Amino acid sequence: MQPFTRYLSLTLIPLLTFLAVAMAGQAWLQKETRLLQADAIVARRAQFVHAVAITNQPPETWDDSVPQELGALLDSKITLYKNGQEWHGPPARAADEPRQDAHAVTDLRRLKDSSAGDARPADDLSFDYAFPDNSGLHARVTFASPATHRLIVLHQRMLGAVVLLALVFIAVSLLFALQQRSVAGPGADATKPDVRSALLGVEHFARLTAEQGKSLKLEEGARHRAEENLQVSRTLLDQSMQARVQLGRNLHDNICQTLYAVSLSLEAVRRTVADNASATSGQRLDQCIAELRRLNHEVRSYLKDLQPDAVQRVPFTDAVSVMFSAQSGAGEPKLIQDLEPGATRLIAPEQTTEVLSILREAMSNSVRHGHATAITLRARRSDESVILAVQDDGPGFDPAASGNQGHGLGNMRARATALGGSLKIISAPGTGTRVLLTLPIVAGIRGDAES
Repeated sequence: MQPFTRYLSLTLIPLLTFLAVAMAGQAWLQKETRLLQADAIVARRAQFVHAVAITNQPPETWDDSVPQELGALLDSKITLYKNGQEWHGPPARAADEPRQDAHAVTDLRRLKDSSAGDARPADDLSFDYAFPDNSGLHARVTFASPATHRLIVLHQRMLGAVVLLALVFIAVSLLFALQQRSVAGPGADATKPDVRSALLGVEHFARLTAEQGKSLKLEEGARHRAEENLQVSRTLLDQSMQARVQLGRNLHDNICQTLYAVSLSLEAVRRTVADNASATSGQRLDQCIAELRRLNHEVRSYLKDLQPDAVQRVPFTDAVSVMFSAQSGAGEPKLIQDLEPGATRLIAPEQTTEVLSILREAMSNSVRHGHATAITLRARRSDESVILAVQDDGPGFDPAASGNQGHGLGNMRARATALGGSLKIISAPGTGTRVLLTLPIVAGIRGDAES
């Protein structure tokens, strides 16, 4: 758009809008003026009829003094007409002749006091009244406009003056724009750097808005993908839990019951052959029964670990204490707990079973492979995660040179990934081994812990 056209548009559009509003206001004021005039005429006509009724004289007997007195009462000018000609009535009566009784005079004075008004302005209103006695007489009543009507007229005039000023301003603006165009010539765009700067600012703002919208879309897409990944992880975790429950049921219904039945049968056999068997055979039976009982007890221990609902019913710290009690015994390494309460409360109940399995495997590795004499379990929190560490005082090893590390570490990493976290092994010869488990903080658990 050319600068001249732009300037002209910015000048004319507000002024034309103002003119449209002013014309609408002018029309409304005129309508209200007509309504006020009609109301004033109706009210003055009622007063005139009342005054005529008070005179108690037929209009054809009025002399010139009666219309004058009625006009004074109504603050109006009353003129009588008969057959289209002005009519003055019969000659005036003597001064001592009464024209009306005392009650009529009193009523006229009362009507005059109630209808007295201000001085009559220039713009008057009038109406014609035909007397109902078929005498051919009618009266023309002329009176001043009411005060509200005069105020509306003043508003109309003031609005007209404002509209006139607006038209003058439009004409002056058009002349100024034409003069500027003729003086600037075709190269006027180059002499207005402020207009160019404004346009460049608008363009830069639009570019920033588009970039922010694009970044918001990318962020929304990333959040949506993260929610989908979390949902997939939860589904995998649920499937793993269901598989463990099914495995526990199979162990309980098949292996445990079978072991228990075999141990009972062996006890019955031992009692049957107790008299005929040698000491070596009895000792052998006792060893088999003891081994079956130990195996049955061990399988039942696994069954307890495969019950996630039982673990989830207790806080994480209590579950760790139960695990420590099961691991402790004569000749076992010293177990140390260093758990930050604010960190353990951020572990979700559905994460407890998997977390305990990872910690149990790490402690078992420290005992079997690290030959540790002390194992410390620590729990800390950061802004976005909970960190669990299993530290032992064993000889340590080189993770890069250890080669195949067996299924234990692989299972631990798989469990950590299913929880949405990560697992890291830190060790070196002579420094012991540290297993770090990092878990993200669930939003709902964070709110409960902080409250």
